[in-house]
Amino acid sequence: MKKTVEIESRIKWAIISCCSFLFLVIFYHHIHKYLSGIFFWLLTLLIPTTFIAILILTFKSIILIVKKRKELSLKIFVPFFVCFLTLIYLFFSSYRFDSENLESEIEFRACFEGTQNQAIIKFRKDKSFEINWTGAFFYDEWWKGKWAKNGDTIYLKYDENKFEQLGEKIIIRNGYLIPIKGKMDTIKNPYPMFYVGICRHEN
Repeated sequence: MKKTVEIESRIKWAIISCCSFLFLVIFYHHIHKYLSGIFFWLLTLLIPTTFIAILILTFKSIILIVKKRKELSLKIFVPFFVCFLTLIYLFFSSYRFDSENLESEIEFRACFEGTQNQAIIKFRKDKSFEINWTGAFFYDEWWKGKWAKNGDTIYLKYDENKFEQLGEKIIIRNGYLIPIKGKMDTIKNPYPMFYVGICRHEN
């Protein structure tokens, strides 16, 4: 009876650990985008925590299978297979589920690369946009809103705070996003930060 309870407990913890890990990895885009503060950091820390738990459970399952090799049953193999399949998906799967795929397709994007920071802006086909700025000392901030395009000019309407480096009006010129000051349409920054396309990782 005690052995059965132990095996069932390992099955339960294997399922909980693997499901939690996969959920956090798959939906990390939305966790990162919509949560902040203690909730974001707690869920982020749960990813390595559950991963370590999976490794420990895999190791313990192998030991149990070896010890019980003369009286094997299907239940004994369940924790190992649950953990093993999770690790196979993580390291060898050619396709990864990602909650970002649930969002509107990206129409085009732009990137800024600094020496200690990086920012990515994505313009989606449903006319939403998002900016994610990351930097040293765990700096991580998001801006979201709606965008409209007229010729080579893009207008940004922010949901909350404005991203000052771009402002509300930008022009696409020579592969860069150039902020415009306002009524006089004068260039806000002669050295544009964002270039159109995927980050080149040149810094």
